[in-house]
Amino acid sequence: MGEFFFFRHGQGSFGTDNYDRLSERGALQARILGQHLATCHIHFDAVYTGSLERQRDTARRVREGYLEKGIFFPELLVDESWNEIDSNHVWESQIRMMMRNEPRLLDEIKMNPSDKKAFQKVFSRVMDRWVSGDFDTPGDLTWKGFQQQVLQGLNYLCGTAGPSGKIAVFSSGGPISVAVQAALELSGLKTLDLLWQLMNASVTRLRWDGQRISLSGFNDITHLELKGDKTLITYR
Repeated sequence: MGEFFFFRHGQGSFGTDNYDRLSERGALQARILGQHLATCHIHFDAVYTGSLERQRDTARRVREGYLEKGIFFPELLVDESWNEIDSNHVWESQIRMMMRNEPRLLDEIKMNPSDKKAFQKVFSRVMDRWVSGDFDTPGDLTWKGFQQQVLQGLNYLCGTAGPSGKIAVFSSGGPISVAVQAALELSGLKTLDLLWQLMNASVTRLRWDGQRISLSGFNDITHLELKGDKTLITYR
């Protein structure tokens, strides 16, 4: 039975000009993940990553953890199917419509742009609207379109996985949630609930028996918890 290991990237640089860059904590999370996987002697037949900087950098740091121990780690293969939702695009397309009815909606965020809770409150509403599909506009990225992007990548993995092979995918919360959705046949809103729960540098595992995909592990951060440092547990 083939197995897919999905790794969410380490913490990004929220509140800076470039969220796509790993923070110092995010880089540390990735190193810890790599050291843990190497210690467990988990060998991968292929390794894929999305094209985003935080995804590729997480993969590189995990690879370093293997090479430091003299353990083989495949070269990284970039597949944009595993890129995250373009949240800026979704935000702009949805917030325009929301502001027509609620012109004061963004006041709280503008007063304190680094307030994660204030941002998350509004962003959750934006995402709920987007996933519903009721507010799609021509030319904008849709939830269905994003699902198709991820499922294309997942179908490719299923077509290339050996009967007992292990494939690693370094991605983000959105694509990983859609992959789990495919295994559990979840609704869009339930899938969105999963997205909010995924932690940085977490491990989610799916199995492929040649006919169906099943979930074998979700959002595992044992490698971080073993360090006894609560600051390593992050969602954004």
